[in-house]
Amino acid sequence: MSRFSKSLVALVALLLVPALLQAQGNDRRSRDDYRGFTSMELNLIKVYFADHPIEVKPLPPGIVKRLEWGKPLPPGIAKRQLPPALVQQLPPRDPGAEFEVTIFGDRIVLLEARGLIVDVLEGVFGG
Repeated sequence: MSRFSKSLVALVALLLVPALLQAQGNDRRSRDDYRGFTSMELNLIKVYFADHPIEVKPLPPGIVKRLEWGKPLPPGIAKRQLPPALVQQLPPRDPGAEFEVTIFGDRIVLLEARGLIVDVLEGVFGG
């Protein structure tokens, strides 16, 4: 590698590394604000579906890989609303914060107002 190439690589590293570190810091900060399912919500959901089983279809493996925190729901699989009786049992979330809890294949998904995934529950339906 020539001296010029080494200098160019060093310059690019000096410019990119601080931006990458800042982006990682922002990701950590937003994960600290994580508002996923509480243990109380998890217990209510599991007990409800143990007492009121429903038929669900497993998600295709390619869709499962795309269920990530902070990403939108992948297209192609219809989401289902939670039963109204369960919705009434769930405690209210923070005032002013809009969330949606939905059934997506064989998972329960918590979405924020913009439709981004906040949390995903697996194994709720006995699978």
